[in-house]
Amino acid sequence: MRYLPSFTRLTLILCLFVAPIGVAGTLDTNREWDVLPEPDGDEGRRTLAAAAAHFESLDVALGGEPLTGQLLRELAGTPKDEPLTRALRESLGHAIDRKDFLFFLDDVVRARPELVRVHSGRARAAGIFLHPNDVFEGEPRRYGGRKLSILPPPRTPDLEPAADGAPLGERWSARFPNPADEAERLQALEEKGNPDFRARMEHLIEQLREQGAEVHVLSTVRRRERGYLMYGAFILSRAETESQVEQRVEELEQLNKEWDLDIPIQWAHPDGWRATIEAAREMADAYNVVFATRHGARHSSHYGARAIDVSVTRLPRSLHLVAPDGTQRTFDLSGADEPRDLNLTPRLIDWIEKQYGFYKLRRDYPHWEDAIGGWGN
Repeated sequence: MRYLPSFTRLTLILCLFVAPIGVAGTLDTNREWDVLPEPDGDEGRRTLAAAAAHFESLDVALGGEPLTGQLLRELAGTPKDEPLTRALRESLGHAIDRKDFLFFLDDVVRARPELVRVHSGRARAAGIFLHPNDVFEGEPRRYGGRKLSILPPPRTPDLEPAADGAPLGERWSARFPNPADEAERLQALEEKGNPDFRARMEHLIEQLREQGAEVHVLSTVRRRERGYLMYGAFILSRAETESQVEQRVEELEQLNKEWDLDIPIQWAHPDGWRATIEAAREMADAYNVVFATRHGARHSSHYGARAIDVSVTRLPRSLHLVAPDGTQRTFDLSGADEPRDLNLTPRLIDWIEKQYGFYKLRRDYPHWEDAIGGWGN
């Protein structure tokens, strides 16, 4: 199976953010086999083989991994005694939902867009990757029936911060920024008064990386203003009617005053309610927020240096962990249906919570918090 170094994958995610002029921004999705053959007792091997020829001339990346004709041919050639789901997850480094991934390939082949960049948050929300609802809620996230954003979102450092009074949009993500990199994010936990949480988290991260896992520390300390803006982008991006937009704008304006934030944002787009929803989607995409609540926006543990957003993928087939008190356990993750993703593996989460004094907010994919000092959002 083809494997790209972490640096290469991260570079692909971070650097390819300027789309060619005229490139379509969304992909119409469905659960029909428009071009590719339907899987027929082979888990989708012939579907992958058929897709391979088309992908020779397509520029597609999913979760930072290029999907090339060569890669799809290799996957199509997975031996019959090797579960295809496991092969997909090990090759692509994500908790692939096999059938929905194949539907996605079919839609790309049908539409033939010039450029496709679907980051992990989009893929999870669309059902191409496993979603927390699949694992913890018994509510499968089924791919299809919605437009999928396929252009690379801008990097926050490359955006000019929104001016006072500007309407909602991606440029607001450049105001009230998070610490810039992993070292600064972890240091912020200590500077804000929680060095023990930092030490326990670094103890875990070091072991995961030593065994080949890919770890990304996405966020730690967050300003209240940023949490409010993320929540606003999230709820408006999911509005479907003019009345919903009006109600949510009114709510956000009221909360801005009640919470003494006084953020000079214009939540209602001057071009109307549909433009408001579209701008909110772009804004939520820039934040990479796929879950937010009003309670969290008001009381998030991120504000008090008691939370961390972290992604841990590419877990090995056998994972050995040693807790801070010396307790040890080896986890067999070799099963055909193992997600190989820390945030989607319940027995791993349960053990880490107990041994490290953490709490995992299961519905919020990357969110972990310090439970020793009490429970938060």
